[in-house]
Amino acid sequence: MKVDHISISAYLDDFSMITIVVNKPFPIIPSLSLVDDKKVLQPLTIDKQEYYDDLVIYKCRSRIPIDLKNRYWVTFNESRIPLMIGSIVRTAKFDSLYYDDTSLGAIYTPERTTFKVWSPVAYAMRVKYKPRQSDTFLEQKMSRTENGVWQVTLEGDHHLTEYLFVVNVNHEWVETTDPYAKSVTANGVHSVVIHLPETDPEGWNRSEKKINLRSKTDSIIYELHVRDLTIHFDSGVVNKGKYLGLTERGTKTSNGFHTGLDYLKRLGITHVQLLPVADFGSVDETTPDSAYNWGYDPVHFFSPEGSYATDPYDPICRIKELKTLIHTLQQNGLSVILDVVYNHVYKREESPFEKLVPGYYFRFDEGGKPVNGTGVGNDTASERKMMRKFILDALTYWMSEYKVDGFRFDLMGIHDVETMNLAAEKLKSLNPGVFLLGEGWDLNTNLEPENKATLSSAKKLPSYSFFNDAFRDHVKGSIFPDGQSGFINGNQDARIKSHMKQVMRGYAGQHDTFLKAEQSINYSECHDNHTLFDLLSIRHPFEDEFTRRKRQQLALAFTLFAQGVPFIHAGQECFRTKNGVENSYNLPDNINAFDWKRCESFYKEVDYFKQLIRIRKTQPLFHESSSVLSEWKVPEGGLGFELNLPTTDIKEDASFWTNALLLFNQTTKQIYIPIEEKRWTIAIEDEKVCHRALNEEQYRLKPLSFSLLYSV
Repeated sequence: MKVDHISISAYLDDFSMITIVVNKPFPIIPSLSLVDDKKVLQPLTIDKQEYYDDLVIYKCRSRIPIDLKNRYWVTFNESRIPLMIGSIVRTAKFDSLYYDDTSLGAIYTPERTTFKVWSPVAYAMRVKYKPRQSDTFLEQKMSRTENGVWQVTLEGDHHLTEYLFVVNVNHEWVETTDPYAKSVTANGVHSVVIHLPETDPEGWNRSEKKINLRSKTDSIIYELHVRDLTIHFDSGVVNKGKYLGLTERGTKTSNGFHTGLDYLKRLGITHVQLLPVADFGSVDETTPDSAYNWGYDPVHFFSPEGSYATDPYDPICRIKELKTLIHTLQQNGLSVILDVVYNHVYKREESPFEKLVPGYYFRFDEGGKPVNGTGVGNDTASERKMMRKFILDALTYWMSEYKVDGFRFDLMGIHDVETMNLAAEKLKSLNPGVFLLGEGWDLNTNLEPENKATLSSAKKLPSYSFFNDAFRDHVKGSIFPDGQSGFINGNQDARIKSHMKQVMRGYAGQHDTFLKAEQSINYSECHDNHTLFDLLSIRHPFEDEFTRRKRQQLALAFTLFAQGVPFIHAGQECFRTKNGVENSYNLPDNINAFDWKRCESFYKEVDYFKQLIRIRKTQPLFHESSSVLSEWKVPEGGLGFELNLPTTDIKEDASFWTNALLLFNQTTKQIYIPIEEKRWTIAIEDEKVCHRALNEEQYRLKPLSFSLLYSV
């Protein structure tokens, strides 16, 4: 508001503190009062005057506590300005007074549906709804509870009723979708009431409780994007780029090479990690081929994305088809991890969070500006009670309704330790074997360092595994082409070599990063940054491709045989390339599609990948926590590690190995390694499975190669 060329705003920052913000000082301090709907005046006392950037801030105090059920204005010089909701929503008192633990959203029964939404700062609220087979929207007033939950019950069967909330906040009416909406119309224009049993695919058992008993170190994670894996012209898939595309059996290239689901089954991986499948805002669902995105632009956290559905206009379709995908993967022996994004929203100002309770769900600096640790313009505030409740509600919903096996948390370092531990406790009560992992980067957000769910807090978060950047950097080098190179690049820096034992034992121990190796997600490539093949092309521009592929296979050996959890980016096994593009999050299919022709051409390397997985999975030596790792003396340019399983832990099966010798050569010359009297058998040599007895006193390790020897 402008009065005499002075721009004025007023914000409620506490239950008795009001902040007046002006673009230049008042020439004469005015007489300020507070007035409500009933025109009851309360004088305001100016406590202090502050300056922030180019603004002048007057801190005023009301003698009477302010009731959030009312609307208020600040009056002066016969003018009045609306009192807006300010930082009051970020006070401990607000969290304490208005926390509500009841179920929110559209609570459906065939006889009636109750709509519940939390907004303690709303002056009034209505639900705007359009029943199925109706062309007209109706409206119904909602009533407010003491905790700030607004609710109304509509009689009758409202399955597939579209709805919005119409809310009066900050002296204006706005429309918003329901943050708890289980499904939405195309592009999330309207929320939709859903009778969830109607979304169950054939063979789905609603009463079945999903229990996973596989240990983390028995797991091999394979990260993929729903669209990428089937969109290629020669994938042989009918529903290319869709949820259902990954459920099709018997798909092959034109030359008969297995693709899609059949390919995944044959790899031997245990977990499929799907890039975000919750509704995101950067692809027009009505024309899904017109744009591409990884999906890290969340809008509706409970509803599946519609661009992967065969009919984005049908609110049931997106749920049923995603459930079909999850069910099919699980029926084929693959556990499913969802990549979830609770650290930010697509557009803060347009988010239901911001429309319903302005300023509550996000972090702000002392000047009232949104914090941007995520780099996308906003950071959610997981430490606030109703944001914490929202995250826990969403996670438990995906686990109970979609029966997923785990969650990967995008930018987990934005979240607080307490929320993440509460989430783990809740999820493990539903499935003791739930797989939880996340990115533990330390980002610049408004949270005390000791409270951030970062790598440095790993020992406070025993249920979580972390993307191990140290593993990545020491094996392949920095993600930045001009940064330090890693072991596979031939870097013989003593500091790199000294870290390789940590690499092999998963950075676990009393004086290391993790409590146990199972907390270490061992990876050399993921959807972010260059693929390893492309990075090696940049780092070694004068090497032939065969040599660069040898380097990449060294990284694969470290990933699969180091203690911890192996993580593979889809296509890594066949040298996936994105034509040198570093960040392909919104680029076309010709950059991002899984290239089945390329995969087919590297069928020998794919088979090698399968053999390595088979060895890791069938030999307890590589995933038992009791295995003991020691260094094996090798010449300069090589690395050697002996792994042995204490006799007390050796199973009766005579095929189990008691010792293994892992040998790595980072040079372009062969290395001769002294071998003790113990009889060894060669399992892997120069990317081939051989099982040949070794009788020589010196073993010849070929250039840029990995060898695996064992004894029983």
